[in-house]
Amino acid sequence: METRAHRELKRLAVQYLRDVGACAVATEVRCPISRYRFDAAGYRDTGCLPGSDRRRRCEPRTLAVECKQSRGDFLRDVAGIDQLLRRQRALHAMRESIERERIPREEPELCIHDSSLFPELAEYDCARSRLPGYRRVLRLIERIELRLQRETKFERLRRYRLADELYLAAPRGMIRRHELPVGWGLLECPPHWLDFRSHHDRLDEPPMLEVTVPAPAPALSSRGATRARLLRNIAAAATTAALQPRAMA
Repeated sequence: METRAHRELKRLAVQYLRDVGACAVATEVRCPISRYRFDAAGYRDTGCLPGSDRRRRCEPRTLAVECKQSRGDFLRDVAGIDQLLRRQRALHAMRESIERERIPREEPELCIHDSSLFPELAEYDCARSRLPGYRRVLRLIERIELRLQRETKFERLRRYRLADELYLAAPRGMIRRHELPVGWGLLECPPHWLDFRSHHDRLDEPPMLEVTVPAPAPALSSRGATRARLLRNIAAAATTAALQPRAMA
């Protein structure tokens, strides 16, 4: 049974999609080639823009949002999650230590010129590092992330590119950045927005989701046929929702 908090997250997701220019938006949208449903999905292109803005070209894009109100909801489908997350945190700590201490000392040529006025704050192009220990840590992190996401809903939706942009929507701080599935962005709202007992404390706050981690684009571009199928499913879901009150009357 859907909770009030989950319904509120979906409502905020719909508002976010409208705010970023989607002209077709719906909830409970069937995925184009999967048994799954998106909690919310939207479509935008140049024709969706106001008349004065149509001179700015806007490529057709589909956006999908999955709403997660609790960590249990987020991690439910992953076996052995606690142990894997502990190992993942340890590896990320090792990666950060190497990037902070060894790379500047052993690979000074990777320093990005003019990245800082102060040498101790200079940035380094760590992606080009050839330190064997660093490359090994990166491989281990990648393997764990694949184990965390393998055969989960998040990974399948990304693998088949069922939308151009994929987002998770959650209370702020619930999903750590290193836990975010590959190919997904993150939208967050203050946790108390989902606590209806504190409704009187938030009347003056704008109800909105903020982009904490942008969805990677255009790396996750959907196929044209898949995009058209999702647009059709958005229209079908919106029609169903519009007719529902009449059917219940």
